[in-house]
Amino acid sequence: MKAAVYLGSRPGSSPEFCESARETGRLFAENGIEVVYGGAKVGSMGALFEGVREGKGKVTGVFPKNFKGRKEYAQKGLDVFQDGEGYEDYKVIETVDLDERIRTIEGLVDVCVLLPGSYGSMHEFFSFFEANVIGTINNKPLAILNLNGYYNPLLELIKNMEDAGFSNSGDLQSLIVADNPADLVSTVAALKIS
Repeated sequence: MKAAVYLGSRPGSSPEFCESARETGRLFAENGIEVVYGGAKVGSMGALFEGVREGKGKVTGVFPKNFKGRKEYAQKGLDVFQDGEGYEDYKVIETVDLDERIRTIEGLVDVCVLLPGSYGSMHEFFSFFEANVIGTINNKPLAILNLNGYYNPLLELIKNMEDAGFSNSGDLQSLIVADNPADLVSTVAALKIS
């Protein structure tokens, strides 16, 4: 099984964000689930990679060519892991741009996992969620790590969209929601993916 993991390029305001990303990566590796993520070394993305490496799992980074990120990275470039860089079970796939990155990740994986992150994580999650809802990616499961209620507002928004008649009743119930990495990974690992 391969899991797309969307999460932050920043570490967040609490050490729990990187700690949970690292634990999630380690647990996926220990359960034989390959991780596919954005490929950056920074923030909770880097912590996820380190967790996969600790668990001796496989990980693929998907990163757009020549993407520099925010202005503070523009001069030096965003730090991205390269093939085999210190870890033989890592590979990188380069894409033309961010949109191709999303489509590439969607095509590689069996399940989508959302950890705490920001706008990019939301864009990636909603792209996957929408494609899932309209059936263009064959109903691949989506899981959310709702660490300390981080995604409560998101879950309320989806519920509000349902209540207002702008989305299908039951879309919210289709999501796997867990409040800690162990529960998230054990639920994903138990999925019957064909």
